[in-house]
Formats: sequence, structure tokens, C-alpha cells
Amino acid sequence: MKRTLFLISVVSVFAALLSAQDDAAYMTAMKTVNPAVRAVNPAITAKDNAAVAAAAKTLVDAFTTINAYWTAKKTDDAIGFSATAKAAASDLASATDSDAQTAALKKLQGTCQPCHAAHRGGMPPTFQIK
Repeated sequence: MKRTLFLISVVSVFAALLSAQDDAAYMTAMKTVNPAVRAVNPAITAKDNAAVAAAAKTLVDAFTTINAYWTAKKTDDAIGFSATAKAAASDLASATDSDAQTAALKKLQGTCQPCHAAHRGGMPPTFQIK
């Protein structure tokens, strides 16, 4: 009995540590999204496709992490939002004309508010994941 209880305790501790690591990776990824999005508009205006692609690569990487986080949590709506954002970031990375870049950026930004409304709580600067 004691052995079983010990094993359950050990597994619980490791699960909590892994969850904390996932939360930290998620929060780090989320913190890269806004600066990358803010870099895209001036790059589109300047017709700087290299800068658009670089920011878009940052967004693809971030939304890959974000999508994996929500997939692990089995949160269907957030999985959909993050998958759509990742696809839009990929489209943004490969687009070479400003109309396509702007459309991809709008598609990506359209996922932010509904996901935040459903899954972000608290007030800045200490948001919580819900």
C-alpha cells in the first residue's frame, strides 16, 4: 500500500513538473507573437519580403508550440484557433505580394481575440491560462 502511494506521488510530481514546463513554453511562445505581428505591417508597407518572411517564421514557430500545448490539453476550440493561426503564418511566410501578405495577417489576427476571450484570464501583466 505504501509503495503504491509512493509511486502515485512520484508520478504526480513528474506530471506537475512537465505541466509547468509546458505552461512556460506556451507563455514564452505567446510573448513572441505580438512583437512579430507588429513587425509585419511596416515590412509589408516597405515591400520587405525578407522581413515579412522572418517575422512569419517566428509566428509559425510560436503557433507550433501553442498548438501543441492546446492539443495536449485536448481543448478543441483553441486547437482550431492555433492551427488556423499557424496556417496563416505559413501563408504569410510564403506570400510575396502585399495583398496576400495582408490577407494572411488578417486571418492570423482574427484568431487572437476569440481564443483570448475563451482561454485567457486575469489582468496584465499577470494573465492566467484558463
